[in-house]
Amino acid sequence: MEKLKVLHVDIGGCEGCNVSILRALPNIQEFVDLDMKYLAKKTCAGDKYDIVIITGGVCMNEPHIIEKVKSLREKASTLVAFGSCATFGGILRFCRGGQEPRPDHRNFQPINSVVKVDYSIPGCPPTPQMVQSFFKFFIAGDERRLRLFKVCADIKKLSGFDLIDDIVLTGLCIGCGACELSCPTQAIKMIDKRPNLIAEKCIRCGTCYVRCPRASQLLCMGGRI
Repeated sequence: MEKLKVLHVDIGGCEGCNVSILRALPNIQEFVDLDMKYLAKKTCAGDKYDIVIITGGVCMNEPHIIEKVKSLREKASTLVAFGSCATFGGILRFCRGGQEPRPDHRNFQPINSVVKVDYSIPGCPPTPQMVQSFFKFFIAGDERRLRLFKVCADIKKLSGFDLIDDIVLTGLCIGCGACELSCPTQAIKMIDKRPNLIAEKCIRCGTCYVRCPRASQLLCMGGRI
């Protein structure tokens, strides 16, 4: 089987997403030819890639970043926004500690604000297992299992606040605790089998939302845009 030609480009972030991709590499290199600067390859060497993965959010005050993202879109048969900063803007768009976001935070936007994204993989960062699963489903053409990633490609924000509004307050929560287990900042605590959000700890990564079985079902049914 011919390997997928994949390019990864980071446009700014904490490096967590990049480390996650590197950790997944031993399990995907059998079917993926990864072009990534951390592998000492000459990145962007090709004119066309089967998949281009972008990590980090877009700073709208930096025209060269916007042009770079547009150029990557042209190189990609399939474009993937990887991680919550690329998918929803994530922590780049907000200020923690209960403070209002500063003006410079509002300059950062998700990738889908600039170009069409085919799949978005939320998480801060997504796990290496999720990277492996994505490629496994993509190669198999398993659109049912890729559905959640495809739906997320059209969403520009998702957070613990949305989880409380859409799932907890509407009575859809089943008290499984997946949201608490998945939160990277411990912003969600289960009290009497009910999620409670510690607002100042939420970094708007949306991980809790996509890991919640009820919320992910809602997304796949088109319940949120």
